Amino acid sequence: MNNRIFWINQKELVLKRPDKSDYEVVPKDEPVFILRARDRGALATVRVNQSRFSPTSKEWKVHQDVIDDFTKFREENPELMGEPSECY
Repeated sequence: MNNRIFWINQKELVLKRPDKSDYEVVPKDEPVFILRARDRGALATVRVNQSRFSPTSKEWKVHQDVIDDFTKFREENPELMGEPSECY
């Protein structure tokens, strides 16, 4: 389920660059927006973002994988779902 694109290493946010074998540390002064599957609004946000891409594109398919993961999480963990102020 977790695609391990981002993780924390030595208090730094690290990004695995798509289609590459290298990694990038996200600078501390760069804003980052992270969605959690337990946020009731997250799934809709991912769907809106997906709509920007052609259904035949790689980006659309990546978003679909996230949608599938978020949907599965929601179905398996209804008791964890909440509003952003409740789940952060």
